[in-house]
Amino acid sequence: MSLEKFRRTRMVVLNQRSMAYQAVRAMTDNHIGAVLVSQPRGGLAGILTDRDLALAVLGGELDPKTTPVGEVMSEDVVTCDIGADLGEVVRLMRGHGVRRIPLMEGDRPVGLVTFDDLVLDGSVGLDALRGIVEAQLEVEAPHKPAGMLHPQALATTQGRARALMRAKSRAESTYNRMVGAVAEASGQHRDPAERALLLTLCMLCRRLSPEEAQHLVAQLPSLLQPQLDGCLDGPDRAVTTRAIEDKLAKSLGLEPAAAGACLRAVMKVIARSVSPGQIAEVRGQLPEEMKALLPLAT
Repeated sequence: MSLEKFRRTRMVVLNQRSMAYQAVRAMTDNHIGAVLVSQPRGGLAGILTDRDLALAVLGGELDPKTTPVGEVMSEDVVTCDIGADLGEVVRLMRGHGVRRIPLMEGDRPVGLVTFDDLVLDGSVGLDALRGIVEAQLEVEAPHKPAGMLHPQALATTQGRARALMRAKSRAESTYNRMVGAVAEASGQHRDPAERALLLTLCMLCRRLSPEEAQHLVAQLPSLLQPQLDGCLDGPDRAVTTRAIEDKLAKSLGLEPAAAGACLRAVMKVIARSVSPGQIAEVRGQLPEEMKALLPLAT
């Protein structure tokens, strides 16, 4: 049976920098149990379900307003081409123990098939539906061996620790990707690239009002946020392009021209790492000579 009936004219897709709270609002407003998460250059980075939010955010005692969805989403999203048939969706759900399969046309999500859709559709037999449920229930957990349908003991403490470790791992990965992007763009090794990122962000935040600086910091990787707590005391109009370049030159031992190139590289990474709307707000508080450092997305 064709999957065209599951094509949707509107898909709820967030980017990895969206906050967990925004995902909750999107689920509430659209009466859905999951949102898709996009990659910067097309395709899907993952999927975030209401269960992910409960286990990783609530279970890990994370702040939903400052936790990016990229740190708590499920990365191993199983997709299916829109040109396949319903039998392939059933096979994927059963083989991977999942209840939702995004439908793709190239690298673009154009639909979603859920287990509930299969139940309501009526064209999938009871044995196939039972197999999907059993496959999901048989997934291994800390207190439930693979193949078992029920846990052998209460998993509250260990489940909470597992969610916290998962969130921590995602946070470290997100932070490392941003530092790595700075290293690649600036030609610096990791340690100086990390110092350049922190120094530039701190001075940029000090040039902004405390409220605007907090909005910017909230969209950055969560491991960066506590390191910038002491940089929210602006606006300091002594922060200029030249002032930041001088700090970079002194901290990293760079010549003036190299410090300028490093600053431009760091600023481009920052501009790619937060939403275009936030960059526009930040630019609105910068002097003309600094605006060119933060290019708007085209």
